[in-house]
Amino acid sequence: MVRPLVALLALAAALPGLAVDGAAVYSKACASCHGGDGKGNTGPAIAGKPAAFVAEVVDMHAPTMKVPKLSAAEASAVGKYVANLK
Repeated sequence: MVRPLVALLALAAALPGLAVDGAAVYSKACASCHGGDGKGNTGPAIAGKPAAFVAEVVDMHAPTMKVPKLSAAEASAVGKYVANLK
């Protein structure tokens, strides 16, 4: 019984390390058009937009944007990052 518990605790401790870095994804895939501060460049300003809205737009419109399709986790992380830009 102790062994499965130890394995579960080890897995839970490792999960935060698997989180996607929204700032890094934004910097790589979005900043060239939306600006490093999210206030727009060749693309529209997105700073402060709701996280769910940004994630949905990224998911639905990525083919029309000149960026590779982001995973759901990446889109969500970017959304959370953008929502906190001022």
